Amino acid sequence: IVSSIQCYGGTDTECMLLPDMRDCGDGEVCQCAKYYFQCTQGDGACSQKEQSAGIMKWAYAPLGKNMCIEMQKYRNVYRNLTCCGTNGCNRPANAKCSLFQSRRRALRKLTKLLDLE
Repeated sequence: IVSSIQCYGGTDTECMLLPDMRDCGDGEVCQCAKYYFQCTQGDGACSQKEQSAGIMKWAYAPLGKNMCIEMQKYRNVYRNLTCCGTNGCNRPANAKCSLFQSRRRALRKLTKLLDLE
């Protein structure tokens, strides 16, 4: 039986704790990962403005153990890469990434929509 793990997913501007993950490809055990990366042209994790400025951002994701080992070979791309095996272990150090932040954002959008009517 493969055990499950809960990891944060997304970037430091928008992320949340994901549901339990059991399979990270080919029955591989999942780990939580976080790393610092530079936004480049065409990067879906970055806005157009962030891509143009080439800013640095944190990313959070569930990954297979082998993928994490592979990513460690590219430390100039995946900076400060940490892979870990316990629930929520890739939580942002500044706790910026939270469901509450996403909910606040959604409520603000809803409020704006209601104000327009």
